[in-house]
Amino acid sequence: MKKTILVVDDFASIRDFVCETLQRKGYDTVGASNGNHAYELLADKPEVSLVLTDYNMPDCTGFELLKKIKSNPTIAQVPVVFLTTESNPDKMRAAKEAGLSAWIKKPYRAETFFAQIENAMSNG
Repeated sequence: MKKTILVVDDFASIRDFVCETLQRKGYDTVGASNGNHAYELLADKPEVSLVLTDYNMPDCTGFELLKKIKSNPTIAQVPVVFLTTESNPDKMRAAKEAGLSAWIKKPYRAETFFAQIENAMSNG
């Protein structure tokens, strides 16, 4: 069965690129333009295997989304990975403490990117 990854980024071009990259690797993807939209989608789509989100977004940041997901028992088990240019160590630490599975820095190398995604899905 194909795994579904929810890709969250406020820039459509980035979102589309990441979705296409994942689809070429055999994943199904669902896109969301912000954390609030992603959270709604997740509530409707319990089959999502992983949330891949940007950190800095309007309305609802990746960190706020992470906290919402982890505080909802029905979806708390879904791994969350940040794909972001953000590199503030305090933000990284706070995200790890809140339950983040991995932090992938943009621009990323494809091998690292897929390894971290696979790892996050295997280890929950």
